[in-house]
Amino acid sequence: MSLQLTRRSFNRLTASGAALIGSQALWPLALAAEPVDVPWVDDDPHLSGNFLPVQREVDVRDLRVISGKIPADLRGVYMRNGPNPEFKPIGYTYPLDGDGMIHAVTIEDGKARYRNRFVNTQSLAVERRAGRAVFGSFAHPVRVNPDVFLPGEVPSPIKNGAFVNIIQHGGRFIALNEATTSYEVSAELDTLGQWTAGGAEPLRLGAHNRRHPRTGDLYALEYSWRTPTVKFHRIDASGVLVNTRSVELPMPTMIHDFILTEHYVVLIAGPAVFDVQAAKAGQSMLQWRPDLGMRIALLPLDGGDPAWIEGDPFFVFHFANGFERGEQIVVDYVQHDKFALANGPTPTFKRMHIDPARRSFQISGFSNDITEFPRVNHLREAMPTRFVYMPTLTSSFGQANPPSAVFNAVLKLDTETGRYTRHDLGKQIVGEAAYVPKPGGLAEDDGYLAAFTYDPARRGSNLVLLDARHIEEAPVAVIEMPQRVPQGLHGNWIVRS
Repeated sequence: MSLQLTRRSFNRLTASGAALIGSQALWPLALAAEPVDVPWVDDDPHLSGNFLPVQREVDVRDLRVISGKIPADLRGVYMRNGPNPEFKPIGYTYPLDGDGMIHAVTIEDGKARYRNRFVNTQSLAVERRAGRAVFGSFAHPVRVNPDVFLPGEVPSPIKNGAFVNIIQHGGRFIALNEATTSYEVSAELDTLGQWTAGGAEPLRLGAHNRRHPRTGDLYALEYSWRTPTVKFHRIDASGVLVNTRSVELPMPTMIHDFILTEHYVVLIAGPAVFDVQAAKAGQSMLQWRPDLGMRIALLPLDGGDPAWIEGDPFFVFHFANGFERGEQIVVDYVQHDKFALANGPTPTFKRMHIDPARRSFQISGFSNDITEFPRVNHLREAMPTRFVYMPTLTSSFGQANPPSAVFNAVLKLDTETGRYTRHDLGKQIVGEAAYVPKPGGLAEDDGYLAAFTYDPARRGSNLVLLDARHIEEAPVAVIEMPQRVPQGLHGNWIVRS
């Protein structure tokens, strides 16, 4: 195993008295000596356990494969982003706050390499200069002293951590936040600056953006806590902004994800609204307003007027996929009966059939299993898909009332038959599973699933590769990580040329 600390981490170590470590040959000792975790504690369950952030940035080659074997023909990188506050937060609302930390596992020639880096946003630079947290929570913002910003920096009460997702488009790696400017990073995860999509100013993007299967265009979402306008940007395959369309909602609304089909953008907006007056009164700025109902907009990609559909309210953080079947639009998603950041109703997987001609929709369910973070074979996004992969929680985990977003098993759902298969990890924790296409594979499920897992007993993490066709079987490979990988949010498999 070949190991390397970043120079910044190494300098922190030597400054603290470990000056005996002075040569490249002794860097493995440095890796063992420097603390992995941030030097603070918090009793928030989403800032402790495996949610506790890490501070160390490392580069480790020739990772140990503790079971199975890495497929020799697999070549690419699994990148996953997540909230990782460097300084103890003033206020914290999971999953809306944090500093971006990208964890990347590069696989080539049957070997694996791990590298992690902070996304060096303007917000993180402000707090590093201050030596402490200065921003409040997304749900509970606080006034930020304008003196902490340098000339050229844009003062804001809302922190942009670029921690929610990491994608590649137009040959660029882009770290995404929640409807703010995004940050471009290099293949080695060095922060290059705010992404402009070929324009003069940084472009505001949502956490989830979807690629058209025929044109390769990226359709990106922008919403605001200030206004009720929701924008959709079309960015061509080379990464240049082509145009922007807007729709209006009754109030500023949180829209975490949306659906793209061959001919439509589908906006499904549950009434989780931004209320500045509530925030001034000490309540959450995000309020659930069921009296506003559910609003669905169908935006034709050819530029026609949107069609609106109304219904009873619910909330969606994540869609698996959407596609057209005959005259209907099929949407697979995880439904929350109401918006709640803690102690909400159990999220379950649903299918919606939308009839554009009648401007109506119907919902059916598959099971009552708790789930979130659904994924499909991304090469078939916006086209008909049969299989959905998502984490769930089973009784084998053995812990009563764990924090939200803690799962210990991966489900595969066949939406044609309603049949589930699962890979149960027992007392280990698993996150979102990204689809990894098998080189030369033709079938929809001819690939692998990549997910970070965490073993609380040894406080260690692995990257697990499962056979997407037979997820119930033993992992194809279990790759040991050189340090703990905290619970994160979204990631993707990216083929490296």
